[in-house]
Amino acid sequence: MQKSPWENKCFAEESLANIDEKFLPATERQVDWLIQKMGLRPGDALLDLGCGAGRHAIAMARRGLRVTGIDISETMLRHAKERAEAEGVNVQLVQADLAGLSELKLGIFRGAICLCESGIGVLGGAGRDFAFLQQVHALLAPGACFVITCFNALRRYILSRGQNPRFDYINGVMRWSCELDGEELREDQRQYTPSEIKLLLSLTGLEDIDVLSCADGDFSDEPMGIEDVEMLVIARRCL
Repeated sequence: MQKSPWENKCFAEESLANIDEKFLPATERQVDWLIQKMGLRPGDALLDLGCGAGRHAIAMARRGLRVTGIDISETMLRHAKERAEAEGVNVQLVQADLAGLSELKLGIFRGAICLCESGIGVLGGAGRDFAFLQQVHALLAPGACFVITCFNALRRYILSRGQNPRFDYINGVMRWSCELDGEELREDQRQYTPSEIKLLLSLTGLEDIDVLSCADGDFSDEPMGIEDVEMLVIARRCL
């Protein structure tokens, strides 16, 4: 299993600057939508998978939720800790690979989020993604919602048309790489069609699955557009 680029300090710092500039302004709107859509109330326990520097976790904690954030990046978690302290909120932060959730003693949650390609698609293939989803299912209380975002493979197939050497169109994998500070960073990004991600979620026992739009960073009840870069998927553990 190749090393995650998020374990590289320089990559994490540069990526965080881009995330803050591009995505931070939409955070409050996204969190308001998530709380309403997931039916969360103050005091509920929320799991933020791939929490990064705590963009959503901290905003959720300000609204009275008990948030646990998990991320593989020591650098991002350091920023999350500093930002939570500056905001005067408590967020439990855990450094771990999301593929090993079952090894952590986390309890049961009233909801879970995994946003901005922080988990699904970058864990090492569909098999590892399915194992991850099974672990998440085990952490959800009956009726709890799970919300993810992931790359929309339909758009990638349209753009690549079989001509992009980095895109393995048979397996739906974009092979990303770059060199930073003398280190070659690589990541295989599994792209999913809506029907594929719905199938994976349903096989874990999740239901009421909707594939929605998150174009331009706005979470909404609109269906995903075929040209959207990402899809927003919400599912629920059965009662």
